[in-house]
Amino acid sequence: MNIDNNEGIGIKGRHRLIFRDVSTGDVIREKEYDNIIVTSGKNMIAKRLAQTANTCNITYIAVGTGAGVPAVGDTTLFTESARNLVTTISASGTVVSITGFFGASEANGTLTEMGYFGEAATGASGSGTLLNHATISEVKTSSETLTIQSTITIG
Repeated sequence: MNIDNNEGIGIKGRHRLIFRDVSTGDVIREKEYDNIIVTSGKNMIAKRLAQTANTCNITYIAVGTGAGVPAVGDTTLFTESARNLVTTISASGTVVSITGFFGASEANGTLTEMGYFGEAATGASGSGTLLNHATISEVKTSSETLTIQSTITIG
């Protein structure tokens, strides 16, 4: 009996950015973006599978204003401008769902990139291990909040 070793396991991310009016809570606009899972993020996942580190949880979301094209070798955002703790994270089957939130006074300006961090990540810019890196193109103002709903799919 031959075993088919062509499972083609991959990891991909998708992000929905939801901007709400800070006064009413009404949705102003929504947009979706794809991303890449970087090598450091794949290494973090492998460590978790091997149980060699229990600090591999995804704990922070960050947005930035940097210019460039995300690449698998990235370990930080180009220019991180704001970072918050992940609001929720859960798994169902092969999909991990993550939510992050930025209030009216956070992450204002032209946003060009985003990513999630784990492994010893703190509130300090650039800390921890980068899981993914996405190019975005949005302008957030102090009259808006930003919710980022993400899915990381394995398979």
